[in-house]
Amino acid sequence: MKNILLGLIMSVMMFPAVAGTINGNLSYNSDYVWRGVTQTQGGTSVHGQFEIVSDAGFYTGLYGAQVEFADDDKTSKELDYYAGFDLQVSDNVSLDTGYVRYTYDASVIESFEEIYAILNIGGLQIAGYQNLDDNDNYAEIQYSFGWLFDNAFDLTLIHGLHDEKNDAGRNFTMVRFN
Repeated sequence: MKNILLGLIMSVMMFPAVAGTINGNLSYNSDYVWRGVTQTQGGTSVHGQFEIVSDAGFYTGLYGAQVEFADDDKTSKELDYYAGFDLQVSDNVSLDTGYVRYTYDASVIESFEEIYAILNIGGLQIAGYQNLDDNDNYAEIQYSFGWLFDNAFDLTLIHGLHDEKNDAGRNFTMVRFN
């Protein structure tokens, strides 16, 4: 059922994407950190992303990365599929809602799905995610300070809150420099 839902969402998202843009990127990171937890045991990782964005605000895409989990020597790749709608209220305010499915090759970690909502107001971002399989929640608040040479560099403060049924929670705070 979930694969049918994913296929339906992605195919419906393709129709409004006729008028829009196609984006892609490839990056190399010193450590892949997701929600405050390293996904590469502190090692490097290559990431790639492909996305189709319609002028109406709909988008769909896929994201891939190298991973290396503790006690799991078989998993080496993550591939995520996502689709959503980004409502631009003004130049500085937007509300992004969507769906994402995280998958892993030969993994002890099972694939899972989430729905999300992300509110952006200027440099402030407030995000909430809910796991569709076990109803675990994750929330994040961050603020980005664009600075130096007309925002060529960015400093972001991030605080994440995990609300997991089988865990006391792993909250974190970190600073990212781009």
